[in-house]
Amino acid sequence: MEINTDDKRGSVKMEKKLLFLSDFDKTLSEGDVGHILSAKLGITAEQFDNKIEEIKKRNIVQLGGELAHLIVRDPMYAGKVTRDLLYEVGAEISLKKGVTELMGILAEGIDNFRFSTYIVSAAPKECVEKAVENIFPSDNIFGTVFAYKNGVVVDVERANAGHAKVATLDMLKMKEDVPRNAIIYVGDGSSDIHVMLHTKSYNGYTITVSPAPYMGHICRRSVISDNVLSILVPILEDLLKYDQDRIRSFFEEKGHAILEWNRADTEWLDIA
Repeated sequence: MEINTDDKRGSVKMEKKLLFLSDFDKTLSEGDVGHILSAKLGITAEQFDNKIEEIKKRNIVQLGGELAHLIVRDPMYAGKVTRDLLYEVGAEISLKKGVTELMGILAEGIDNFRFSTYIVSAAPKECVEKAVENIFPSDNIFGTVFAYKNGVVVDVERANAGHAKVATLDMLKMKEDVPRNAIIYVGDGSSDIHVMLHTKSYNGYTITVSPAPYMGHICRRSVISDNVLSILVPILEDLLKYDQDRIRSFFEEKGHAILEWNRADTEWLDIA
């Protein structure tokens, strides 16, 4: 992803617009929406995980759409999940450190770059909205949307998982009127694979916050940290062309000094 920041007319810097999209579960949040919801319904984490694995083995929904399937189809969930319950789950989600600061920095812009920022998640939209309430505008959140009857979930209007995330990205690209190489996508898991491959194929910029080997293969950079401000490091380095000293100064000016910064190229091998 190469972005020229110099105006051909001289030294005047032209404002550059980047479309920044982020997953939610385990990218911006600590926990998993499915585990919290299940616990509220008296379903153990082990039972939930087993149900998810069974759905994945049968390939009956898009990657990331397993929770939505359970909510609508599974006897232990169906008819028991309300809109209010989803908001309760959202209120209990723990965000990773730095989410508020990250959203503030992106909203303010960096140098002559400005960011149009969206959350694109397979999690129920109500859960994400509540979790980032007063931090991030609900209009910029795209999650799974349910149909309700008397406040109870009865069906899925749109599951924002798998290829659906690609459709969301394409819609936002048109809305924000940016070239495909000005798109940044941040994610962590299987629900992000399709949209990351789509972004990468058009020379967009992909970042994973997961150490999973399959994510490293399709992402430009992998960043492992308990603070989501770390996502800014590859953006500053690769897109804005900051060197390490300037990156450290940037974080110090924001009141978040980088205490440790280790980098390694990891090869994952299985040799017979």
